Amino acid sequence: MNHNDNDTLNLMDKYPKNKKTTRTKSKQKAVSTSNAIPKKRKQFSKKRSKIPSSFIKLALGLIACLFVIFGARYVYDHTINYNPLLGKWRTQTVMGIMELSFDKKSISSFGVQRAVSYDVKENEVIVMDENIKVGERYRIIDDNTISVQSGTSKMIFKRVKEKWFN
Repeated sequence: MNHNDNDTLNLMDKYPKNKKTTRTKSKQKAVSTSNAIPKKRKQFSKKRSKIPSSFIKLALGLIACLFVIFGARYVYDHTINYNPLLGKWRTQTVMGIMELSFDKKSISSFGVQRAVSYDVKENEVIVMDENIKVGERYRIIDDNTISVQSGTSKMIFKRVKEKWFN
């Protein structure tokens, strides 16, 4: 039989040698490293939330819009359209306690509500009655004190603090 070195090299490339077997200290089977297959790790499936993510995004978007709307309204009411008279005021008179309640478009006193408009200046507010077109000038002394000149008498009102929790 004729032997050619090139044929031998071709056969060696075609059929690789078996790798050495490794033996552990314990008496286990010898495992060929070429035949060893690594164990696959178990993959745990990700638990999906029951609420779709698009619903969550929509809800968060609506909440953000509400914060922006109410924030803009608060800024507008407390900077551009600021009226220091809004709220409840009380004074002690000879006839007893008198209360005034100022809203955005009305004033209440003695159980009667009247439509009014306001002209706010630096330290005074002119309250104009829309029906009879007569106005009163309220002077702002501080955040909790106002005064009004009615004829020859001057009345000083104090702000009534509203309790949110009774």
